[in-house]
Amino acid sequence: MQFIQGVRVSRAFTSRSTFSSCFQQLQFQTRTTAGTTWRQTVRSMATEQPKSNNGSQKPFANTGALAHHTDKKQWKDLTTPEKVVTATKATTNYTVVAVGVLLVGAIGYAIVTELFGANSDTHIFGDALEKVRKNEKLQEIIGSPMKGHGEPSSSKRRRNRRIHSQVVLDVEGKEHLLMRFYVEGPDNEGTAHLEMVKDRHNNWEYKYLFVDIPGGVRPAQRIFVEYNKNAGQPAIEDK
Repeated sequence: MQFIQGVRVSRAFTSRSTFSSCFQQLQFQTRTTAGTTWRQTVRSMATEQPKSNNGSQKPFANTGALAHHTDKKQWKDLTTPEKVVTATKATTNYTVVAVGVLLVGAIGYAIVTELFGANSDTHIFGDALEKVRKNEKLQEIIGSPMKGHGEPSSSKRRRNRRIHSQVVLDVEGKEHLLMRFYVEGPDNEGTAHLEMVKDRHNNWEYKYLFVDIPGGVRPAQRIFVEYNKNAGQPAIEDK
């Protein structure tokens, strides 16, 4: 018998076909051994832990902890210049946040005051419309309920119509608010005009509020809801 790298081959079976079969078996064992050796090598490399300079092994948990390590010092460990720099940064951050909060608050207050304040156009329009609705003469001519809106528009969304208003100064330097809006009812419609003057408390005071009714079945009319020729003038006791 002969041995070919661990495979026993009998002399009686040395024909070409038998030798070819043995050679294929040898190749299969070689590949199997090589694959096993390669897998063992990879497994060994994956489980091998790094060693320190003195040869001792360090677990991977320590290297993971190093990744989360920070160089921040505690306050007591800082030098005086470092404390000054840190305090300055913190103060700057707080100042920026405080200024931002104040700006947002100021903008919010301005918006709320403009939309819902006693001297805002929205508040004045609502107050004037309520006075028009309560006027008995206008209820008879225009009908009830009455709706109010701003300038005529092709849009059907009447709430988005702009209320025409402006502030002008008279020869004495007093502010006068002029406003115009429109009212509609089941029987008729009209155009409301108002003028207001600032009083001694800096609040708007009605000088007049009237509604013009266009002519048609009935003749054109002007119905006064408010009229105060002394608006904006000091009271008698103040003179």
